[in-house]
Amino acid sequence: MRNQKNSNFTIFYLSSEGKKLAEKLRILLKKAEIYKLKKELIAEIWQKGNILIFIMALGIVIRQITEFVKSKKEDPGVLVINETGKFVIPLLGGHSAEVNKIAQELADFTGAEPVITTASDSKALPALDLWIKRMGLISKNPEILPKIMAIFNERRYLKVYKEINLKIPLFNFAKEVDNYREAEVIITNKSLGNLKTQLILIAPNLWVGLGFHEGITEKEIEIAINKVFKEKNLDILALKGIATLEKKAKYLPLKTFCQNKKLILLGFNKDELQKKEACTPSKKVFQAVEVYSVSEQSALVASKGALLIPKRTLKNITIAVAEEIYRIPGKLYIVGTGPGKIEYLTLKALTILREAEVIVGYKTYLKFLERLLPGKEIYNFSMTEEIKRAKKAIEEALKGKIVALISGGDPGIYGMAGLVLEILGKNNLSLEVEIIPGISALNACSALIGAPLMNDFAVISLSDRLTPWEEIKKRLNLISQADLPIVIYNPRSKKRKIQLSEAKKIILQYRKETIPVAVVCSAMRDSQKIYFTTLGELDENLVDMKSTIIIGSSKSFYFNQWFITPRGYERKYEKEFEISSFLE
Repeated sequence: MRNQKNSNFTIFYLSSEGKKLAEKLRILLKKAEIYKLKKELIAEIWQKGNILIFIMALGIVIRQITEFVKSKKEDPGVLVINETGKFVIPLLGGHSAEVNKIAQELADFTGAEPVITTASDSKALPALDLWIKRMGLISKNPEILPKIMAIFNERRYLKVYKEINLKIPLFNFAKEVDNYREAEVIITNKSLGNLKTQLILIAPNLWVGLGFHEGITEKEIEIAINKVFKEKNLDILALKGIATLEKKAKYLPLKTFCQNKKLILLGFNKDELQKKEACTPSKKVFQAVEVYSVSEQSALVASKGALLIPKRTLKNITIAVAEEIYRIPGKLYIVGTGPGKIEYLTLKALTILREAEVIVGYKTYLKFLERLLPGKEIYNFSMTEEIKRAKKAIEEALKGKIVALISGGDPGIYGMAGLVLEILGKNNLSLEVEIIPGISALNACSALIGAPLMNDFAVISLSDRLTPWEEIKKRLNLISQADLPIVIYNPRSKKRKIQLSEAKKIILQYRKETIPVAVVCSAMRDSQKIYFTTLGELDENLVDMKSTIIIGSSKSFYFNQWFITPRGYERKYEKEFEISSFLE
Protein backbone atom coordinates (compact mmCIF):
# COMPACT_ATOMS: atom_id res chain seq x y z
CA MET A 1 0.00 0.00 0.00
CA ARG A 2 1.14 3.52 -0.68
CA ASN A 3 -0.37 5.38 2.26
CA GLN A 4 2.05 8.06 3.45
CA LYS A 5 0.49 9.07 6.74
CA ASN A 6 -0.01 5.61 8.31
CA SER A 7 1.72 2.33 7.63
CA ASN A 8 -0.37 0.15 9.98
CA PHE A 9 -3.91 -1.12 9.55
CA THR A 10 -6.48 -2.47 11.98
CA ILE A 11 -9.41 -4.50 10.68
CA PHE A 12 -12.59 -5.03 12.72
CA TYR A 13 -15.19 -7.67 11.84
CA LEU A 14 -18.46 -8.96 13.32
CA SER A 15 -19.24 -12.27 11.59
CA SER A 16 -17.33 -15.30 10.35
CA GLU A 17 -17.92 -14.03 6.81
CA GLY A 18 -16.34 -10.71 7.78
CA LYS A 19 -13.39 -12.48 9.38
CA LYS A 20 -12.78 -14.44 6.18
CA LEU A 21 -12.68 -11.18 4.20
CA ALA A 22 -10.34 -9.64 6.80
CA GLU A 23 -7.92 -12.55 6.38
CA LYS A 24 -8.01 -12.02 2.61
CA LEU A 25 -7.22 -8.30 3.05
CA ARG A 26 -4.23 -9.18 5.22
CA ILE A 27 -2.59 -10.72 2.13
CA LEU A 28 -2.38 -7.16 0.77
CA LEU A 29 -2.09 -5.30 4.09
CA LYS A 30 0.78 -7.29 5.54
CA LYS A 31 0.93 -5.36 8.83
CA ALA A 32 -2.82 -5.51 9.48
CA GLU A 33 -4.15 -6.50 12.91
CA ILE A 34 -7.55 -8.26 12.98
CA TYR A 35 -10.03 -8.03 15.87
CA LYS A 36 -13.66 -8.81 16.52
CA LEU A 37 -15.47 -5.50 17.12
CA LYS A 38 -15.18 -4.15 20.67
CA LYS A 39 -15.75 -0.48 21.48
CA GLU A 40 -12.95 -0.33 24.06
CA LEU A 41 -10.51 -1.58 21.40
CA ILE A 42 -11.60 1.19 19.00
CA ALA A 43 -10.89 3.79 21.71
CA GLU A 44 -7.40 2.38 22.26
CA ILE A 45 -6.45 2.01 18.58
CA TRP A 46 -7.98 5.36 17.56
CA GLN A 47 -5.15 7.12 19.37
CA LYS A 48 -2.44 5.15 17.51
CA GLY A 49 -3.26 6.66 14.16
CA ASN A 50 -3.76 3.30 12.40
CA ILE A 51 -5.99 3.13 9.34
CA LEU A 52 -9.20 1.49 10.59
CA ILE A 53 -11.15 -0.88 8.34
CA PHE A 54 -14.60 -2.03 9.48
CA ILE A 55 -16.18 -5.03 7.74
CA MET A 56 -19.82 -4.49 8.66
CA ALA A 57 -22.79 -2.17 8.01
CA LEU A 58 -22.07 1.55 7.71
CA GLY A 59 -24.64 2.47 10.36
CA ILE A 60 -22.93 0.28 12.98
CA VAL A 61 -19.60 1.98 12.29
CA ILE A 62 -21.02 5.50 12.56
CA ARG A 63 -22.58 4.71 15.94
CA GLN A 64 -19.36 3.10 17.20
CA ILE A 65 -16.94 5.91 16.26
CA THR A 66 -19.03 9.10 16.64
CA GLU A 67 -17.72 9.98 20.10
CA PHE A 68 -14.08 9.70 18.95
CA VAL A 69 -14.28 11.95 15.88
CA LYS A 70 -12.53 15.31 16.38
CA SER A 71 -10.92 16.84 13.27
CA LYS A 72 -9.30 16.05 9.94
CA LYS A 73 -5.83 16.61 11.43
CA GLU A 74 -6.35 14.35 14.45
CA ASP A 75 -8.59 11.52 13.25
CA PRO A 76 -7.28 8.32 11.67
CA GLY A 77 -8.44 7.16 8.25
CA VAL A 78 -11.59 5.03 8.36
CA LEU A 79 -12.97 2.69 5.70
CA VAL A 80 -16.08 0.53 5.69
CA ILE A 81 -16.50 -2.66 3.65
CA ASN A 82 -19.78 -4.57 3.61
CA GLU A 83 -19.53 -8.23 4.64
CA THR A 84 -19.97 -9.59 1.11
CA GLY A 85 -17.05 -7.42 -0.04
CA LYS A 86 -19.13 -5.70 -2.70
CA PHE A 87 -18.51 -2.08 -1.65
CA VAL A 88 -15.56 -0.17 -0.16
CA ILE A 89 -16.50 3.16 1.43
CA PRO A 90 -13.92 5.76 2.59
CA LEU A 91 -15.56 7.33 5.64
CA LEU A 92 -12.87 9.58 7.17
CA GLY A 93 -9.56 10.88 5.81
CA GLY A 94 -10.30 10.63 2.10
CA HIS A 95 -7.44 12.99 1.29
CA SER A 96 -5.74 13.72 4.62
CA ALA A 97 -5.04 10.02 5.30
CA GLU A 98 -5.15 9.06 1.61
CA VAL A 99 -8.07 6.74 2.34
CA ASN A 100 -9.63 7.31 -1.10
CA LYS A 101 -6.49 5.89 -2.67
CA ILE A 102 -6.46 2.95 -0.25
CA ALA A 103 -10.14 2.26 -1.01
CA GLN A 104 -9.35 2.09 -4.70
CA GLU A 105 -6.46 -0.31 -4.10
CA LEU A 106 -8.63 -2.53 -1.88
CA ALA A 107 -11.33 -2.51 -4.55
CA ASP A 108 -8.82 -3.53 -7.22
CA PHE A 109 -7.60 -6.36 -4.99
CA THR A 110 -11.02 -7.73 -3.98
CA GLY A 111 -13.09 -6.87 -7.05
CA ALA A 112 -15.30 -4.55 -4.97
CA GLU A 113 -16.72 -1.22 -6.08
CA PRO A 114 -15.22 1.87 -4.40
CA VAL A 115 -17.88 4.35 -3.23
CA ILE A 116 -15.99 7.64 -3.16
CA THR A 117 -18.04 10.72 -2.31
CA THR A 118 -15.31 13.38 -2.05
CA ALA A 119 -16.41 16.16 -4.43
CA SER A 120 -13.10 16.52 -6.30
CA ASP A 121 -12.74 12.75 -6.80
CA SER A 122 -16.31 12.26 -7.98
CA LYS A 123 -15.84 15.06 -10.52
CA ALA A 124 -12.42 13.74 -11.65
CA LEU A 125 -10.67 16.87 -10.36
CA PRO A 126 -7.25 16.71 -8.69
CA ALA A 127 -7.21 16.87 -4.89
CA LEU A 128 -5.62 20.22 -4.14
CA ASP A 129 -4.46 19.24 -0.63
CA LEU A 130 -2.61 16.20 -1.98
CA TRP A 131 -1.04 18.27 -4.76
CA ILE A 132 0.18 20.85 -2.19
CA LYS A 133 1.73 18.06 -0.16
CA ARG A 134 3.49 16.50 -3.17
CA MET A 135 4.87 19.86 -4.26
CA GLY A 136 6.35 20.44 -0.79
CA LEU A 137 4.49 23.74 -0.41
CA ILE A 138 3.44 25.27 2.91
CA SER A 139 -0.09 26.62 3.20
CA LYS A 140 -0.03 30.06 4.81
CA ASN A 141 -3.79 30.11 5.36
CA PRO A 142 -5.03 26.48 5.27
CA GLU A 143 -8.40 27.49 6.70
CA ILE A 144 -9.33 28.93 3.30
CA LEU A 145 -8.70 25.67 1.40
CA PRO A 146 -12.31 24.40 1.65
CA LYS A 147 -13.57 27.65 0.07
CA ILE A 148 -11.04 27.38 -2.76
CA MET A 149 -11.99 23.73 -3.34
CA ALA A 150 -15.66 24.75 -3.47
CA ILE A 151 -14.81 27.24 -6.25
CA PHE A 152 -12.80 24.53 -8.02
CA ASN A 153 -15.63 21.99 -7.81
CA GLU A 154 -18.17 24.51 -9.05
CA ARG A 155 -16.17 26.17 -11.84
CA ARG A 156 -13.81 23.25 -12.71
CA TYR A 157 -10.71 25.46 -12.90
CA LEU A 158 -8.66 27.75 -10.66
CA LYS A 159 -6.56 30.79 -11.49
CA VAL A 160 -3.02 30.34 -10.21
CA TYR A 161 -0.08 32.73 -9.87
CA LYS A 162 3.44 31.46 -9.24
CA GLU A 163 6.82 33.16 -9.02
CA ILE A 164 9.17 32.76 -12.00
CA ASN A 165 11.77 30.67 -10.11
CA LEU A 166 9.21 28.10 -8.98
CA LYS A 167 9.52 25.43 -11.67
CA ILE A 168 6.78 23.14 -10.44
CA PRO A 169 4.02 21.58 -12.54
CA LEU A 170 0.58 22.98 -11.88
CA PHE A 171 -2.35 20.67 -11.25
CA ASN A 172 -4.78 19.83 -14.05
CA PHE A 173 -7.40 22.53 -14.72
CA ALA A 174 -5.16 25.29 -13.33
CA LYS A 175 -5.04 28.52 -15.38
CA GLU A 176 -1.84 30.46 -14.80
CA VAL A 177 -2.19 34.26 -14.50
CA ASP A 178 0.46 37.01 -14.51
CA ASN A 179 -0.90 39.11 -11.65
CA TYR A 180 -1.26 37.60 -8.18
CA ARG A 181 -4.28 39.81 -7.44
CA GLU A 182 -6.28 37.92 -10.08
CA ALA A 183 -5.48 34.48 -8.68
CA GLU A 184 -7.35 32.19 -6.29
CA VAL A 185 -4.08 30.36 -5.54
CA ILE A 186 -0.76 32.18 -5.08
CA ILE A 187 2.54 30.28 -4.98
CA THR A 188 5.33 32.51 -3.72
CA ASN A 189 8.15 33.03 -1.25
CA LYS A 190 7.09 36.60 -0.48
CA SER A 191 5.06 38.03 2.37
CA LEU A 192 1.86 39.36 0.79
CA GLY A 193 0.00 40.38 3.92
CA ASN A 194 -3.39 39.14 5.07
CA LEU A 195 -5.17 38.05 1.88
CA LYS A 196 -8.53 36.67 3.01
CA THR A 197 -9.89 35.27 -0.27
CA GLN A 198 -6.73 33.79 -1.83
CA LEU A 199 -4.90 30.61 -0.85
CA ILE A 200 -1.25 31.47 -0.25
CA LEU A 201 1.24 28.63 -0.72
CA ILE A 202 4.84 29.22 0.29
CA ALA A 203 7.69 27.53 -1.56
CA PRO A 204 10.67 26.88 0.77
CA ASN A 205 13.44 27.88 -1.65
CA LEU A 206 15.41 30.57 0.22
CA TRP A 207 18.85 30.08 1.72
CA VAL A 208 20.40 32.34 4.34
CA GLY A 209 24.17 32.69 4.35
CA LEU A 210 25.55 33.64 7.78
CA GLY A 211 28.79 35.14 8.99
CA PHE A 212 28.98 35.80 12.73
CA HIS A 213 31.12 36.25 15.80
CA GLU A 214 30.94 33.49 18.37
CA GLY A 215 29.03 34.55 21.44
CA ILE A 216 25.90 35.34 19.47
CA THR A 217 22.78 33.65 20.88
CA GLU A 218 20.10 31.54 19.24
CA LYS A 219 17.59 34.35 19.87
CA GLU A 220 19.85 36.94 18.21
CA ILE A 221 20.17 34.73 15.11
CA GLU A 222 16.39 34.45 14.88
CA ILE A 223 15.83 38.20 15.36
CA ALA A 224 18.41 39.10 12.71
CA ILE A 225 16.98 36.73 10.09
CA ASN A 226 13.40 37.85 10.76
CA LYS A 227 14.46 41.50 10.47
CA VAL A 228 16.05 41.00 7.05
CA PHE A 229 13.12 38.94 5.76
CA LYS A 230 10.59 41.51 6.97
CA GLU A 231 12.50 44.42 5.38
CA LYS A 232 12.50 42.66 2.00
CA ASN A 233 8.93 41.29 2.23
CA LEU A 234 10.07 37.66 2.27
CA ASP A 235 8.01 35.05 4.09
CA ILE A 236 9.95 33.31 6.84
CA LEU A 237 8.21 30.02 5.89
CA ALA A 238 10.18 30.16 2.63
CA LEU A 239 13.46 29.66 4.52
CA LYS A 240 14.84 26.26 3.56
CA GLY A 241 18.19 26.33 5.32
CA ILE A 242 21.25 28.15 6.58
CA ALA A 243 24.78 27.96 5.22
CA THR A 244 28.06 29.16 6.66
CA LEU A 245 31.71 28.23 7.07
CA GLU A 246 32.36 24.61 7.98
CA LYS A 247 33.69 25.37 11.44
CA LYS A 248 30.86 27.87 12.15
CA ALA A 249 28.25 25.18 11.32
CA LYS A 250 29.36 23.36 14.48
CA TYR A 251 28.45 26.37 16.68
CA LEU A 252 25.86 25.04 19.17
CA PRO A 253 23.35 27.98 19.23
CA LEU A 254 23.20 27.86 15.40
CA LYS A 255 22.73 24.08 15.38
CA THR A 256 19.99 24.36 18.02
CA PHE A 257 18.25 27.13 16.07
CA CYS A 258 18.19 25.02 12.89
CA GLN A 259 16.97 21.92 14.74
CA ASN A 260 14.13 23.84 16.42
CA LYS A 261 13.06 25.48 13.16
CA LYS A 262 13.55 22.24 11.14
CA LEU A 263 16.01 23.94 8.80
CA ILE A 264 18.86 22.40 6.85
CA LEU A 265 22.29 23.49 8.10
CA LEU A 266 25.23 23.32 5.68
CA GLY A 267 28.90 24.10 6.30
CA PHE A 268 31.39 24.72 3.48
CA ASN A 269 35.17 25.00 3.43
CA LYS A 270 36.93 28.02 1.92
CA ASP A 271 37.73 26.25 -1.34
CA GLU A 272 34.05 25.46 -1.92
CA LEU A 273 33.01 29.03 -1.13
CA GLN A 274 35.62 30.62 -3.37
CA LYS A 275 34.00 28.98 -6.41
CA LYS A 276 31.30 31.67 -6.13
CA GLU A 277 32.10 35.35 -6.56
CA ALA A 278 31.07 37.67 -3.76
CA CYS A 279 28.88 40.67 -4.58
CA THR A 280 30.35 42.81 -1.80
CA PRO A 281 33.85 41.42 -1.13
CA SER A 282 35.78 42.41 1.97
CA LYS A 283 39.59 42.26 2.17
CA LYS A 284 39.36 42.36 5.94
CA VAL A 285 37.16 39.23 5.97
CA PHE A 286 39.50 37.53 3.50
CA GLN A 287 42.50 38.15 5.74
CA ALA A 288 40.62 36.51 8.61
CA VAL A 289 39.04 33.45 6.95
CA GLU A 290 40.37 33.44 3.32
CA VAL A 291 36.87 34.10 1.97
CA TYR A 292 35.69 37.50 0.69
CA SER A 293 32.08 37.26 1.97
CA VAL A 294 31.04 34.29 4.09
CA SER A 295 27.35 35.16 4.00
CA GLU A 296 27.03 35.80 0.25
CA GLN A 297 29.22 32.95 -0.92
CA SER A 298 27.60 30.46 1.51
CA ALA A 299 24.11 31.42 0.33
CA LEU A 300 25.12 31.10 -3.33
CA VAL A 301 26.81 27.72 -2.93
CA ALA A 302 23.92 26.28 -0.92
CA SER A 303 21.18 27.53 -3.24
CA LYS A 304 22.95 26.95 -6.57
CA GLY A 305 20.88 29.99 -7.51
CA ALA A 306 21.02 33.77 -7.48
CA LEU A 307 21.61 36.29 -4.74
CA LEU A 308 18.36 37.90 -3.68
CA ILE A 309 19.68 40.06 -0.84
CA PRO A 310 23.37 41.05 -0.77
CA LYS A 311 25.21 41.08 2.54
CA ARG A 312 23.41 42.93 5.34
CA THR A 313 25.61 43.77 8.31
CA LEU A 314 23.90 43.73 11.68
CA LYS A 315 25.34 43.55 15.20
CA ASN A 316 27.83 40.61 15.32
CA ILE A 317 26.26 38.98 12.25
CA THR A 318 26.14 39.30 8.45
CA ILE A 319 23.24 37.92 6.45
CA ALA A 320 22.74 37.31 2.74
CA VAL A 321 19.78 35.58 1.08
CA ALA A 322 19.86 33.53 -2.13
CA GLU A 323 17.01 31.94 -4.05
CA GLU A 324 17.23 28.46 -5.48
CA ILE A 325 15.20 27.40 -8.48
CA TYR A 326 12.44 25.37 -6.86
CA ARG A 327 11.87 22.02 -8.54
CA ILE A 328 10.08 18.82 -7.61
CA PRO A 329 11.48 15.54 -8.95
CA GLY A 330 9.17 13.82 -11.38
CA LYS A 331 8.96 10.13 -12.08
CA LEU A 332 8.39 8.09 -15.21
CA TYR A 333 6.59 4.77 -15.01
CA ILE A 334 6.68 2.59 -18.11
CA VAL A 335 3.53 0.54 -17.65
CA GLY A 336 2.94 -2.78 -19.36
CA THR A 337 -0.78 -3.06 -20.05
CA GLY A 338 -0.80 -6.59 -21.41
CA PRO A 339 -3.32 -7.58 -24.10
CA GLY A 340 -5.33 -4.40 -23.46
CA LYS A 341 -8.36 -5.26 -21.35
CA ILE A 342 -8.37 -3.84 -17.84
CA GLU A 343 -8.84 -7.26 -16.19
CA TYR A 344 -5.41 -8.32 -17.45
CA LEU A 345 -3.59 -5.41 -15.78
CA THR A 346 -1.54 -6.15 -12.68
CA LEU A 347 -2.59 -4.53 -9.38
CA LYS A 348 0.61 -2.49 -9.52
CA ALA A 349 -0.22 -1.21 -13.02
CA LEU A 350 -3.74 -0.25 -11.88
CA THR A 351 -2.34 1.68 -8.92
CA ILE A 352 0.18 3.56 -11.07
CA LEU A 353 -2.39 4.49 -13.72
CA ARG A 354 -4.64 5.96 -11.03
CA GLU A 355 -1.80 7.87 -9.35
CA ALA A 356 -0.20 9.24 -12.51
CA GLU A 357 -0.87 12.86 -13.43
CA VAL A 358 0.08 12.41 -17.08
CA ILE A 359 -0.64 9.48 -19.40
CA VAL A 360 1.28 9.04 -22.67
CA GLY A 361 0.59 6.26 -25.14
CA TYR A 362 -0.51 4.79 -28.45
CA LYS A 363 -4.12 5.92 -29.03
CA THR A 364 -5.47 2.39 -29.59
CA TYR A 365 -4.08 1.18 -26.25
CA LEU A 366 -5.43 4.26 -24.45
CA LYS A 367 -8.97 3.45 -25.63
CA PHE A 368 -8.88 0.21 -23.64
CA LEU A 369 -8.03 2.18 -20.48
CA GLU A 370 -10.39 5.16 -20.85
CA ARG A 371 -12.44 4.52 -17.72
CA LEU A 372 -9.29 4.55 -15.56
CA LEU A 373 -8.11 7.93 -16.81
CA PRO A 374 -10.71 10.64 -16.01
CA GLY A 375 -9.14 13.98 -15.16
CA LYS A 376 -5.68 12.97 -16.40
CA GLU A 377 -3.47 14.98 -18.73
CA ILE A 378 -3.40 12.67 -21.77
CA TYR A 379 -1.13 12.64 -24.84
CA ASN A 380 -1.95 10.06 -27.50
CA PHE A 381 0.14 9.18 -30.54
CA SER A 382 -0.08 7.06 -33.67
CA MET A 383 1.49 3.63 -34.18
CA THR A 384 4.87 4.63 -35.63
CA GLU A 385 5.44 7.56 -33.26
CA GLU A 386 7.31 5.65 -30.56
CA ILE A 387 10.13 8.20 -30.31
CA LYS A 388 7.66 11.07 -29.96
CA ARG A 389 5.86 9.12 -27.23
CA ALA A 390 9.06 8.40 -25.31
CA LYS A 391 10.34 11.98 -25.58
CA LYS A 392 7.02 13.46 -24.48
CA ALA A 393 6.90 11.18 -21.44
CA ILE A 394 10.48 12.09 -20.50
CA GLU A 395 9.87 15.82 -20.97
CA GLU A 396 6.75 15.82 -18.78
CA ALA A 397 8.50 13.82 -16.04
CA LEU A 398 11.45 16.23 -16.10
CA LYS A 399 8.96 19.03 -15.37
CA GLY A 400 8.23 17.30 -12.06
CA LYS A 401 5.13 15.33 -13.04
CA ILE A 402 4.24 11.72 -12.32
CA VAL A 403 4.00 10.19 -15.80
CA ALA A 404 2.78 6.79 -17.00
CA LEU A 405 3.99 5.78 -20.45
CA ILE A 406 1.74 3.02 -21.75
CA SER A 407 3.42 0.05 -23.38
CA GLY A 408 1.24 -2.76 -24.73
CA GLY A 409 2.19 -6.23 -23.55
CA ASP A 410 5.39 -6.06 -21.51
CA PRO A 411 7.55 -2.90 -21.75
CA GLY A 412 10.76 -4.91 -21.99
CA ILE A 413 9.65 -7.21 -24.84
CA TYR A 414 9.47 -5.19 -28.07
CA GLY A 415 8.08 -2.43 -25.83
CA MET A 416 8.86 1.15 -24.80
CA ALA A 417 11.35 0.48 -21.98
CA GLY A 418 14.46 0.14 -24.10
CA LEU A 419 13.69 3.25 -26.16
CA VAL A 420 13.18 5.41 -23.07
CA LEU A 421 16.42 4.23 -21.47
CA GLU A 422 18.34 4.71 -24.73
CA ILE A 423 17.11 8.33 -25.03
CA LEU A 424 17.98 9.06 -21.40
CA GLY A 425 21.46 7.59 -21.92
CA LYS A 426 22.04 9.41 -25.20
CA ASN A 427 21.16 12.75 -23.57
CA ASN A 428 22.83 11.95 -20.23
CA LEU A 429 19.59 12.73 -18.37
CA SER A 430 18.93 11.79 -14.76
CA LEU A 431 15.32 10.74 -14.14
CA GLU A 432 13.69 8.24 -11.83
CA VAL A 433 12.22 5.45 -13.96
CA GLU A 434 10.26 2.38 -12.89
CA ILE A 435 9.22 -0.35 -15.32
CA ILE A 436 5.95 -2.13 -14.53
CA PRO A 437 5.79 -5.55 -16.23
CA GLY A 438 2.74 -6.70 -18.17
CA ILE A 439 1.45 -9.85 -19.87
CA SER A 440 3.31 -10.12 -23.18
CA ALA A 441 1.83 -11.55 -26.37
CA LEU A 442 3.87 -14.73 -25.97
CA ASN A 443 2.43 -15.25 -22.45
CA ALA A 444 -1.13 -14.53 -23.55
CA CYS A 445 -1.00 -16.67 -26.71
CA SER A 446 0.71 -19.55 -24.96
CA ALA A 447 -1.97 -19.58 -22.25
CA LEU A 448 -4.76 -19.58 -24.84
CA ILE A 449 -3.48 -22.55 -26.82
CA GLY A 450 -1.99 -24.77 -24.12
CA ALA A 451 1.68 -25.15 -23.16
CA PRO A 452 3.77 -24.70 -26.33
CA LEU A 453 6.68 -22.98 -24.55
CA MET A 454 7.33 -25.40 -21.71
CA ASN A 455 10.98 -25.81 -22.65
CA ASP A 456 13.53 -23.48 -24.26
CA PHE A 457 12.09 -21.33 -27.05
CA ALA A 458 13.06 -18.46 -29.34
CA VAL A 459 11.26 -15.18 -30.05
CA ILE A 460 11.69 -13.15 -33.24
CA SER A 461 9.99 -10.20 -34.93
CA LEU A 462 9.58 -10.15 -38.71
CA SER A 463 9.26 -6.37 -38.83
CA ASP A 464 12.14 -4.89 -40.82
CA ARG A 465 11.27 -1.29 -39.91
CA LEU A 466 14.14 -1.18 -37.40
CA THR A 467 16.10 -4.39 -38.13
CA PRO A 468 17.37 -5.14 -41.68
CA TRP A 469 15.61 -8.09 -43.33
CA GLU A 470 18.89 -9.82 -44.13
CA GLU A 471 19.74 -9.84 -40.43
CA ILE A 472 16.31 -11.26 -39.58
CA LYS A 473 16.76 -14.05 -42.14
CA LYS A 474 20.14 -14.95 -40.65
CA ARG A 475 18.59 -15.24 -37.19
CA LEU A 476 15.70 -17.32 -38.56
CA ASN A 477 18.15 -19.79 -40.08
CA LEU A 478 19.98 -20.22 -36.79
CA ILE A 479 16.93 -20.65 -34.53
CA SER A 480 15.23 -22.99 -37.02
CA GLN A 481 18.24 -25.31 -36.85
CA ALA A 482 18.09 -25.33 -33.06
CA ASP A 483 14.75 -27.20 -32.99
CA LEU A 484 13.25 -24.74 -30.52
CA PRO A 485 9.60 -23.60 -30.57
CA ILE A 486 9.53 -20.20 -32.30
CA VAL A 487 7.30 -17.27 -31.35
CA ILE A 488 6.89 -14.83 -34.24
CA TYR A 489 5.87 -11.23 -33.52
CA ASN A 490 4.78 -8.77 -36.25
CA PRO A 491 4.48 -11.51 -38.88
CA ARG A 492 2.61 -9.53 -41.55
CA SER A 493 1.12 -6.11 -42.29
CA LYS A 494 -0.49 -4.29 -45.20
CA LYS A 495 2.92 -3.23 -46.48
CA ARG A 496 4.93 -6.31 -45.43
CA LYS A 497 3.53 -9.36 -47.17
CA ILE A 498 6.57 -11.33 -48.35
CA GLN A 499 8.42 -11.71 -45.03
CA LEU A 500 6.17 -14.43 -43.61
CA SER A 501 6.34 -16.42 -46.84
CA GLU A 502 10.13 -16.23 -46.83
CA ALA A 503 10.28 -17.11 -43.13
CA LYS A 504 8.14 -20.19 -43.71
CA LYS A 505 10.51 -21.36 -46.50
CA ILE A 506 13.55 -20.92 -44.25
CA ILE A 507 11.97 -22.84 -41.34
CA LEU A 508 10.82 -25.66 -43.66
CA GLN A 509 14.44 -26.30 -44.61
CA TYR A 510 14.97 -27.65 -41.07
CA ARG A 511 11.51 -28.76 -39.88
CA LYS A 512 8.80 -31.11 -41.09
CA GLU A 513 5.58 -29.85 -42.63
CA THR A 514 3.61 -31.64 -39.88
CA ILE A 515 5.07 -29.51 -37.08
CA PRO A 516 2.18 -27.94 -35.02
CA VAL A 517 1.54 -24.21 -35.59
CA ALA A 518 -0.94 -21.86 -33.91
CA VAL A 519 -1.96 -18.43 -35.14
CA VAL A 520 -3.52 -16.20 -32.44
CA CYS A 521 -5.12 -12.95 -33.60
CA SER A 522 -5.96 -10.15 -31.12
CA ALA A 523 -5.19 -12.33 -28.10
CA MET A 524 -7.54 -11.83 -25.13
CA ARG A 525 -9.53 -9.11 -26.89
CA ASP A 526 -13.14 -9.24 -28.07
CA SER A 527 -12.04 -9.90 -31.66
CA GLN A 528 -9.78 -12.82 -30.66
CA LYS A 529 -9.37 -15.70 -33.17
CA ILE A 530 -7.25 -18.84 -32.88
CA TYR A 531 -6.23 -21.12 -35.71
CA PHE A 532 -4.51 -24.48 -35.19
CA THR A 533 -2.64 -25.80 -38.22
CA THR A 534 0.72 -27.22 -39.28
CA LEU A 535 3.80 -25.61 -40.74
CA GLY A 536 3.06 -26.98 -44.22
CA GLU A 537 -0.61 -25.92 -44.12
CA LEU A 538 -0.03 -22.44 -42.61
CA ASP A 539 -2.32 -20.02 -44.51
CA GLU A 540 -0.65 -16.63 -44.64
CA ASN A 541 -4.00 -14.94 -45.37
CA LEU A 542 -5.12 -15.70 -41.80
CA VAL A 543 -2.27 -13.58 -40.45
CA ASP A 544 -2.15 -9.81 -39.86
CA MET A 545 -0.23 -7.31 -37.72
CA LYS A 546 -2.30 -8.22 -34.64
CA SER A 547 -1.33 -11.89 -34.95
CA THR A 548 1.28 -13.88 -33.09
CA ILE A 549 2.45 -17.21 -34.52
CA ILE A 550 3.81 -20.07 -32.42
CA ILE A 551 5.68 -22.80 -34.32
CA GLY A 552 6.45 -26.01 -32.45
CA SER A 553 9.61 -28.09 -32.24
CA SER A 554 9.98 -31.69 -33.41
CA LYS A 555 8.67 -32.79 -29.98
CA SER A 556 5.54 -30.59 -29.99
CA PHE A 557 2.12 -32.20 -30.46
CA TYR A 558 -1.64 -31.60 -30.24
CA PHE A 559 -3.95 -33.19 -27.66
CA ASN A 560 -7.65 -32.25 -27.58
CA GLN A 561 -6.94 -28.86 -29.19
CA TRP A 562 -4.11 -28.20 -26.76
CA PHE A 563 -0.71 -27.35 -28.23
CA ILE A 564 1.96 -29.01 -26.05
CA THR A 565 5.76 -29.00 -26.03
CA PRO A 566 6.91 -31.49 -23.36
CA ARG A 567 9.45 -30.39 -20.80
CA GLY A 568 10.94 -33.87 -20.35
CA TYR A 569 9.07 -35.05 -17.26
CA GLU A 570 7.75 -38.20 -18.96
CA ARG A 571 11.21 -39.25 -20.06
CA LYS A 572 12.52 -38.96 -16.51
CA TYR A 573 9.44 -39.98 -14.50
CA GLU A 574 7.58 -42.30 -16.91
CA LYS A 575 5.98 -44.56 -14.29
CA GLU A 576 4.69 -41.64 -12.23
CA PHE A 577 2.74 -40.38 -15.26
CA GLU A 578 0.19 -43.19 -15.06
CA ILE A 579 -3.23 -42.51 -13.50
CA SER A 580 -4.82 -45.97 -13.42
CA SER A 581 -7.18 -45.84 -10.43
CA PHE A 582 -9.56 -43.42 -12.16
CA LEU A 583 -9.67 -45.45 -15.38
CA GLU A 584 -10.77 -48.81 -13.95
